[in-house]
Amino acid sequence: MAKIVKLLSEEELANGRFRLTRTEAEVVEADGSQRLLRHEIYHYKSAAAALLYDARRAIVLLVRQFRLGAYIADGALETLEVCAGMLDGEEPDVCIRREVLEEAGIRADKLERAFDFYPSPGGSTEIIHCFFAPYGAQDRVAAGGGVDADEHLEAIEMPFQQALELIEAGRIRDGKTVALLYAAAAKRVFSTA
Repeated sequence: MAKIVKLLSEEELANGRFRLTRTEAEVVEADGSQRLLRHEIYHYKSAAAALLYDARRAIVLLVRQFRLGAYIADGALETLEVCAGMLDGEEPDVCIRREVLEEAGIRADKLERAFDFYPSPGGSTEIIHCFFAPYGAQDRVAAGGGVDADEHLEAIEMPFQQALELIEAGRIRDGKTVALLYAAAAKRVFSTA
């Protein structure tokens, strides 16, 4: 017998930037045991993210920005992150090319699919599609900095090794960024260029 999930009810609690529901579901496990779940769920759009890297110079490009959620969590005044954005009815590769251009001013012609992941599967519907995006000086075609009224971004180039050290020092804590940097190390992105 396979696991069976039946959605019983969904009450909308908020519908602003993200939709929030209280959802009730019945789960019947493969062994026949049953349980009832009542969870608040954030309904996020899926997103795409890319680690921009220049293998010849052994650097990565991250964006520094203020994130209200991080500030509320522990007073963080800035985060260092890979370029990312929500899908607006487009494919992940189209989305991330747009976001990389808007945030970093880089034309991302080549993308390598890295992985997809659920950043917070216990309370969110979000899936992030992750890529590696090689670039060089010839790919800088705009200023970057973001286009949305609530964005104030600064593109930062740094040595790949320094980015890894900033994770260990607790200065890079964004999940998609940590995952992509560690994946780049595991896949030896810089040693194959």
